[in-house]
Amino acid sequence: MKPPRLLLFIAISFFILQSCKTSKKVSGTETATRYLPALPASQINVPVKLYMRPLLATMDSITSKEFTNEKWPNYNQSECDFRYKYRFVRSAFAINCTSNKVTIGFVGNYQIAGSQSVCALGKQVSPWINGSCGFGNEPIRKVEVIIGSLLEFLPNHQVRTTTRTESAKVIDKCEVTVLQRDVTPLVMDSIRASVNSYCTAFDNYVQVMNNNSLIRQWRDGGNRVMPISKYGYLNLNPTGLRIGRFNMIRDTLYFSIGFSGIPKFSSDSVKLINNTPLPQISVSENDGGISTYLDAIYEYGFFNKLLNDSLRNKPFEVEGRTFVIKDVNVSGTNEGKINVDVSFTGNRKGVLHLSGTPVLDTATQVLSMPDISFALDTKDMLVNIAKGLFKKKIMKQLQNQSVLDIAALIEKNKALIEARLNQQVGPWIRSTGRLNQLKLVGLLPQKDHIQVQAYINARIQMVGSAPSLSASAF
Repeated sequence: MKPPRLLLFIAISFFILQSCKTSKKVSGTETATRYLPALPASQINVPVKLYMRPLLATMDSITSKEFTNEKWPNYNQSECDFRYKYRFVRSAFAINCTSNKVTIGFVGNYQIAGSQSVCALGKQVSPWINGSCGFGNEPIRKVEVIIGSLLEFLPNHQVRTTTRTESAKVIDKCEVTVLQRDVTPLVMDSIRASVNSYCTAFDNYVQVMNNNSLIRQWRDGGNRVMPISKYGYLNLNPTGLRIGRFNMIRDTLYFSIGFSGIPKFSSDSVKLINNTPLPQISVSENDGGISTYLDAIYEYGFFNKLLNDSLRNKPFEVEGRTFVIKDVNVSGTNEGKINVDVSFTGNRKGVLHLSGTPVLDTATQVLSMPDISFALDTKDMLVNIAKGLFKKKIMKQLQNQSVLDIAALIEKNKALIEARLNQQVGPWIRSTGRLNQLKLVGLLPQKDHIQVQAYINARIQMVGSAPSLSASAF
C-alpha cells in the first residue's frame, strides 16, 4: 500500500470513528497550555411530533362511559321525604391541547327521576309522588361536560397537573319538579362530582408517575457519562434544559425539548465524571436545530485499538503485490507531532514509519503535514537494495500528497452520517434529520493523547405514535 493512501486511510478512519472558529491554522506548537481553547456552549433543540390517536383511544376505552347514582337502578334516598336516581352515558372524548392547557369534552345522554312524600317524626306518612325525564316514552336529555387540565413542568423535573370539571351545560333542559322541588340541579351536581373524582384520580396518577423509580433515579442521578458504542464515552455536561409548550392539532401533539451544555467525548470514562446535578427545567419555545461543539480526547492506546480492529490482517493490492497490515501504532509528542508505525507482511514484510506535524486550516477544512518524514525497517534483501530509490520516490509523493481535504471527505460520507440522524430510537418513536455542516475546528496531538474539536450543525425531529396504556395505569 502506498504511504499516501495509508495516511489518507488512517485520517479517514480517525475522523469517522469520533465523528469544528476562525481561519487560523492550528498545530501542536502553537498552544502553550497544551490544550485547545474552550469551545462555545452547544445548543440542541429537537421538535417532537406524536400521533396521539392510539393513546387517546386507550384513554377513552378505560374511562367509564356510564355514571349513575350509587344504587342504580334503585333510588338513593337522601332524606325521609325525598329520593332520586339518574343515569348518564357519555360520548367519545374530544381532546384538545393549546399552550399546555388540555381540554376534554364530551356529550352525555341522561335520565333522571325523583320522588317526594310527606314525613312526620322521621316516618313516611304519604305515598311517593314521582317525576322523571328520559324514562318510558320521554326522550333522553343531553348535557355537555368539559374537563380542563393545566400541565406544568416544575424546575425540579416533575410534572404537575391541575384537573377539574370546568362546565356541565344542559343542552336539552329537563326540570323535574316534585311538589315544587327541582331535582335536576341535584342530579347535575352528582354528575359533576363523579367527573371530578376522575379528575382527582388523573392528578394522583401523574404524581405517582413523578415518583416512579426509573424517573426518580434519572432525576437524582445528576449528570451522567454515557457509553457510545465501542467508540468511547460522552458527557453532555448540560447547563440548561428546556421544554416547549404542548399544542395539539387534530390528533397530533407538538412540543419541543432543548438542551444547552458543553459536551465532552473521551476514551476514558473516569475523566468525564463530575457529579454535577441536573440543571433546572425552563419552559420556553425552541427553534428546531442542532448547533453543537464536541471536544474529544482520545488516549492513543484506545485509538490504536480502534484502528487495529479495522485494519489488522486487512490485505491491500499495490501494483500487483499484496500487502497485509499486521499492526498500526499511532503515538504523539509534546511538540505536536504524530508518529504512525505500520507493520506489514505479504509479498514483502517490514515496518513503515511516518512522522510529521499535522496542521489544520479551519477555514478551508484542509489537514496537511508539511514536515512529513518517512522511514522503512525491513530484513527483506530486495527491499533493502531498492530502499534508496524507493525512499526518494515515496518522499516526493508524500510531500505532494500529504494533504487531506476534510470537506470533501465529509461530503463523500454525508449519506452515512445522515443515516445516524434518521433511525429508529425506540419501539414507538424515530428520528428524522439532515446534516447542514460538519467541520473540525481544532486538532492537537500530545504525548499521551490527541485532542480533536468538531462543530456540527443539523436539524433533527422526533416523530412517533404515543404508546397506548393499560387499564391498570389509572
